[in-house]
Amino acid sequence: MRSQSRTHIDGGTIVLAIIFLATFPLLFKPWIHGFDTVAYYSWLRSTVIDGDLNVGDEFTHYGYGTERGSTSTGYTYNEWAVGSSVLWSPFFLTAHGLSHLARALGLPVLTDGYAAQYVWAISLASAMYAFIAVLLTYHLCREFFALPVSVLATAAVWLSSPLVFYMYSHPAMSHANDAFTYALFAFTWYKTRHQQGWHAVALRGATAGLCALTRQMNAVFIFFVLSELAINGVRTWRRIKQPAEIGRIFMKTGIFSLAWWLVYSPQIIVWRVVFGHWIELNPYAGGAGVGFDWLHPRLVSVLFSTNHGLFAWTPLMLPAVMGWFSLWLKERRLTALLVCNFALQLYVVGSWSSWSGSAAFGQRFFTNMVPAFALGLVALLNALQQRIQ
Repeated sequence: MRSQSRTHIDGGTIVLAIIFLATFPLLFKPWIHGFDTVAYYSWLRSTVIDGDLNVGDEFTHYGYGTERGSTSTGYTYNEWAVGSSVLWSPFFLTAHGLSHLARALGLPVLTDGYAAQYVWAISLASAMYAFIAVLLTYHLCREFFALPVSVLATAAVWLSSPLVFYMYSHPAMSHANDAFTYALFAFTWYKTRHQQGWHAVALRGATAGLCALTRQMNAVFIFFVLSELAINGVRTWRRIKQPAEIGRIFMKTGIFSLAWWLVYSPQIIVWRVVFGHWIELNPYAGGAGVGFDWLHPRLVSVLFSTNHGLFAWTPLMLPAVMGWFSLWLKERRLTALLVCNFALQLYVVGSWSSWSGSAAFGQRFFTNMVPAFALGLVALLNALQQRIQ
């Protein structure tokens, strides 16, 4: 009976699916619009259609050819991460294959990578990845709380956050994919948190690497997991005090790191080809011309400014953050993961000269934190419900 209940689709999943299906035809808008979307999409289109990483044709096609310079290797400068293209690729390749099949059947279908079916494919991919993020978030909430409050909190955070905009109305940005990768990372971490075998450590490393591949600032998420591995290793050493345990600590750290770098390898390969070296600490410096002031992060502005401040634009996130105190009483390690990731991302965003997100819908840089906000909100609602009862 337990195995059946685990595979059973509960009522909350059905409610969220109904919301997704109801809002999809109303809000979904497949298009490549704006500089950032061209930058993300160009990696995929150029690799598959042109067979290279010189994305100048794509920028020119969408009207941004004059805004791009060249790198030292002669490639068109594109500082945006490649993770979205990697995630979109199964959908894009399916559209490409069907387009060639249609042409073989005599239909007048373009196979140039710019036609509507390609844009539809990657836009649909973003919407689907975002919905998976919502479902993963909901199931994390259900690990601790009842169905009604879990589905309410998940739906509320989803529909009030920038995610609903970036999964439907601006799907060629990276934020829907970013939400998916972080939800996958948090869900994987929680499910494997008590497992110290190589496969569990590798899964945590791989999902953390996928986060960084999608948005480079997400590389900071490794700090909590690495610290956790070190702390667990020290505790085990104190309890067992065997020299072999030191080797196990290094082995687990090595497996985590190897998995992270393997998943992240498409980015460093692109950097090597386009920029001429393996690691580009601030690729935006030569393209968009933005930098970081690590000693003066604008933390208050990121949270409260009318210029896309997180709490100013999405007030529901403030009680959600306050709910982390209640979540701490129920699950400390998960809360520590979420708070640490949020704090690190807040510091990176606040230090960046483009902390507001420029032309954005809300504070878009925290779209990936939907699981953290939903878990905080459901914990707060649960605490209030218990007080009332």
